Amino acid sequence: PAGEERIPLRGVRRAIAAHLLKAHQQTAPCTYVEEADFTELVRLREKVQPLAEQRGVRLTFLPFVIAAACAALKEHPRLNAVMDEETGELVVKRAHHIGIAAQTDQGLLVPVIRDADQRHILDLAAETHRLAEAARAGKLSREELSGGTFSITSLGPLGGLLATPIINTPQVAILGMHKIAPRPVARDGQVVIRQMANLSLTFDHRYIDGAVGAAFAATLIKYLEDPAVLLFSLAEFHHR
Repeated sequence: PAGEERIPLRGVRRAIAAHLLKAHQQTAPCTYVEEADFTELVRLREKVQPLAEQRGVRLTFLPFVIAAACAALKEHPRLNAVMDEETGELVVKRAHHIGIAAQTDQGLLVPVIRDADQRHILDLAAETHRLAEAARAGKLSREELSGGTFSITSLGPLGGLLATPIINTPQVAILGMHKIAPRPVARDGQVVIRQMANLSLTFDHRYIDGAVGAAFAATLIKYLEDPAVLLFSLAEFHHR
């Protein structure tokens, strides 16, 4: 009838809907939210952006978040895991295959960056861009959409203040990255303007206790707030 449009749920969109519904029904999701001070990371990105451009790489904040997440997962490995529903076991993974949510005309897809913990920042940036472009063009392979051990979703400047990301089962945790913006915060008894953003961590409470999720978030924020510590830790991991 006039005044309305009916959009059928079919194809990729139908498959995505079925996966999300299953994830919602078969997990005990708990979302933990904390804010992070990105001021130092904003400064670092501004300094290295020209170098990245010289190499043909568009450097966003997401590669730094991926690297920080990998570093934090090494300290809190229970979140880098998948569920085995048949045996009722949590399967902790040694490899770090990070799923990155990508918006496409067909819906939200989550291509996977293989061995993200072994990659440098510019490599992460290039691979993130490649996978996002392949997702939008409908050219992702089945392998590129499977095997993830932890996921990150970000809407960049549109990221809002708070969200409750849906776990990408059989994984047990997903990180939501929200927009970075100037906010007044208290530092040493003074109100100052800092580049702040909220982080939303959703985890399956059947396997991950709240204290474990909060500890992971605290470690992640430690790395994001002090990029020098993050880069040193990455160098240590790569040296090993």
